[in-house]
Amino acid sequence: MKHLLFIIFMSMSLLFTACQSPSPETFFGKVVLNTNLVADFAPERYGKHLEQETLEFPDIPSSKKVGDEAQKSVEIKIQVVEKALKDIKELNVSDEDAKALKEQSIALFEKVLPVYQNEYTAYAKLCDSKGSAEEKQAILQKIDNEQMPAIHTVFDNVYALGKAYAEKHNLNVNWGN
Repeated sequence: MKHLLFIIFMSMSLLFTACQSPSPETFFGKVVLNTNLVADFAPERYGKHLEQETLEFPDIPSSKKVGDEAQKSVEIKIQVVEKALKDIKELNVSDEDAKALKEQSIALFEKVLPVYQNEYTAYAKLCDSKGSAEEKQAILQKIDNEQMPAIHTVFDNVYALGKAYAEKHNLNVNWGN
C-alpha cells in the first residue's frame, strides 16, 4: 500500500510539473531569443555564408573541401530550427499574450523551415558542385521575392509581441536600438 501511494504521489508530482507554464524568462528565451537562430536567413546573408563554406585556398592545404560542406551547413541549420520549433510547441502557456507570441514564433519557424529544406538545400548543392552563378542567383531571388515578405511580416509580429511581453513581465532586454 505504501508503494502504491508513493507511485501515485510521484505521478501527480510529475504531471503537475509537466503542466506548469515556464517562467517568463524561459518562455521569452525560447520564443523570442531563439529567433536569432534565423537572423541570417535573408538570401544575401545566408547565400554568402553558404558560398564561403565552399571556398578553398591553393596555398592552404587544410582548406581543401570534400564537396558537401554547404549542404552539411544547411542540414545543421534544419536540425537547429526543428529543435527550436519542437521546444516552442511543447511550451504550456495560459495567458493570451503568451499564446499569441507563441503562435507567431511557431509561424516564423514554420515559414523558414521549408525554405531551408528546399531552396537553401538546392542552393547549397549548387555551391558544393560549383554551379553557375545564374542558377544560384535565381534561387536567392526566388526566396527574396516569394518568401521574404511573409517572413518579414511574421518576424515583425514576433518582435512587437516580444517587446510587449518583455515589458509586461519586466524582463531586462536590450533590443539593440
